[in-house]
This record gives sequence, structure tokens and C-alpha cells, in this order.
Amino acid sequence: MGDPKQHSPLGASSAYRWMACPASCRLSEGMPSTSSEFAVAGTAAHALCELCLTSRDHDPFSRVGETIAHEAGTTEVTEEMATAAKVYVDTVLGDLEREGGTLSVEQPFDLSWVHEGMFGRNDAAILPAAPCGTLFIYDYKNGQKPVRAERNPQCMYYALGALGADNPTAAETVRITIVQPNSAFKNQAVDSWEVGVDELYDWAERVLRPAALRTLDADAPCNAGEWCQFCPALAVCPAKRDLALERMDSYDGDGECPRLPAVERLKPAEVGFLSAFFGSQDFAAWLKAVQAEELRLLQEGVEIPGRKLAEEKSLGNRKWRDEAEAAEALAVLGPDRYVRSLVSPAVAEKMLKARGLKKKEIEGCLAGVVTREAKSKTIVVGDDDPRLALTAARDAEVRAQFAPVDK
Repeated sequence: MGDPKQHSPLGASSAYRWMACPASCRLSEGMPSTSSEFAVAGTAAHALCELCLTSRDHDPFSRVGETIAHEAGTTEVTEEMATAAKVYVDTVLGDLEREGGTLSVEQPFDLSWVHEGMFGRNDAAILPAAPCGTLFIYDYKNGQKPVRAERNPQCMYYALGALGADNPTAAETVRITIVQPNSAFKNQAVDSWEVGVDELYDWAERVLRPAALRTLDADAPCNAGEWCQFCPALAVCPAKRDLALERMDSYDGDGECPRLPAVERLKPAEVGFLSAFFGSQDFAAWLKAVQAEELRLLQEGVEIPGRKLAEEKSLGNRKWRDEAEAAEALAVLGPDRYVRSLVSPAVAEKMLKARGLKKKEIEGCLAGVVTREAKSKTIVVGDDDPRLALTAARDAEVRAQFAPVDK
């Protein structure tokens, strides 16, 4: 089995990508791994969840203000982190209390019985106490984009890891649960799907193993899609490059495609084409990857004509070196130097849900005390967009109508 602290090139978190784009594994070899602030936040949230599940004190709020260590560094626990972690911790411990069994947290597993080089770690699992029971698999997601549990390849991969090649607990079914407290759609914060053990083993044989074998093919296809977002090979991806260039080839305005002339000289067809081309996700993703590759090359000492590295300095938000000393220095302000604010409606909703209140009870608590300001702005989209086209006059009317409304 590989080092559990490392990530398999055929791992669970990237399964959605390499199963859809077999060439991405070969293209990603030797490419540097980058970590965004969102990825670091997710790693920190996972560490907090693990800490709460494996220690006597299961309450994430007791750790607010503490600095916890994780694979990406260290992070101070905030109230927002604790609120999200509590939804996950309460979900796992609630199932454990109701169903019994043995809780396993961040347990490494080996899937070399499916294909060599496949391994990983489960966020959490509850192993059944008796034969013919249910194995519970949990996956914490820190992002906002909703992720469904049903037929989720990452979670099915995790389930196979917990089952092993011979299902030693004799589980009959697996219940996969994705806990995503920060989901843009709050009613999907906890999403579960139940599947038979036999179906999972069949999926491993018919789908997962063949997908892994395809990544070894020197002529494996390179397919672009939603899975490209976090691919290490974006900068060298021929599919992404072709998608961006195809947009230039698709220009159907009068004459040749303009090469960055003065904007006021562009014809309407040229304005529309250039806006769609340079504003496309394909072009943005490709350009971002090119810039990342440029930075990597320069940092490695490779000379790029006309480009160089420079230091950009910035100052973060001011904070107290020592709060006790600061409080003493500000004694002239008396009690006014302390501020306590009410949590936001979003945080309150999560906290109420974490305490076991049902949806209608939460709605009753918030009814009449929450307002939401509706905002509108006019954007330009392609004519294949399903939204109704606005005339200039109608756009002015719609914008004039928007005002704060009750939730």
C-alpha cells in the first residue's frame, strides 16, 4: 500500500477526472501540485473533524481560537469552521449511537486488489457489529457546490476501500453519506445513498478496474469537461488548448477576426465573438494554467524572454499582538472596547439544524426576522442561454423593481 499521507495518482478524490479523461494521469506525471486557499481551508476542516471524532471532547466550538495542525500547515479554528464541523460530527456520532458498530476515522486502505497503485483514506466509517449489517461511509465536503452521494465515484471508491477484497464484516449494504455544511443549497447539506455490497463489487469489476487500465494506454483519450478544474495538467492539456482555439476558428463575423483593435471600432458581431471567446471558461482555465506554468518555470530558473519574477508586498488586516495588553491600553474606552455581534442568518440556520431542529421548526424561528436583499445586474450571454432576453427598456424596468424582500 502507498504512503497513506500521499495521494494516489489513481485516487478517490481524482477518480471523477481520470475515469472521464484517462490521459490526465500520464499528462499529470511530474507536474507540480498546487494548493489554493480553498483547498487549505478544506484540509483544515477535515483535520478539525478528525480531531473532534477521535478525542473525548466532540464539540468543535470548544476549539474555536485554537490553532490546529494539518497536512497543509496550521489554521486557527473559527466559529464558521466549528459550525460546519459540528454538522458532520453530529451526523456521524448520531448514526453511531442509533446503529451501533465500530467507528473508524481516517483509516488507510489498499485497493491494489482492484488495480495496482490504488489506495487512500476514509474520512470516517462505521463498521457493522453483526453480519448482514450496513457499512456506513462518510465524506466531508467543505465547498459550496452541491455534491450528490448517489453513484458518486469517489465515495464508491471509499466504500470499496472499507469493504476490502473479502468483506470481513460480512456487510450486506453500504450507506454512503456526504456531509456538506457549506453547500449553496442548505437542504442538501447531508445527502445519503444506499447500495448493495454486490453492486459495489460489480462496479469495481465492470467500471473502476477498466477505467484504471485505460490510464495506462499510451493513446488514452484526453477529454475536457467539468473534471478539468483541478487537473495538474491544465497547462499542457491538448484538449483544453484545442477548445480555446476552436472558439477563434468559430468566428463568423464579417471579414477576418480582428487582432485587438480599438474597442470602439468593433462591429456588433466582433464585440459578441471576442467577449464570448475571452470570457469563456475554457479560455480562462487555459490562461490560468499557462500563468501557473510560467511561474513554475521562472521559479526553477528557466529564462523566459520579456518576463521576470518580482516581489509583491501587501499588508494583511491589522490584529492585536496581545489581546490582554491591547485591552489594557484601551481601558479608556471602558466596556465599549468589547463588541459582541449576533450570528448571521446562515450561521444561525446551520446551528439550529446541528441541534436537531426540523426544517419547519427552523423556518418558524427565522420567519419574520430575516430579510434578503434581491440584487440584479445585466449581463451578456449567448443566444442559446435559456433565460429570457431583455430589451434595454425592459432591463431598466426590472432593475427599478428590485428592493429588499422578506425571505
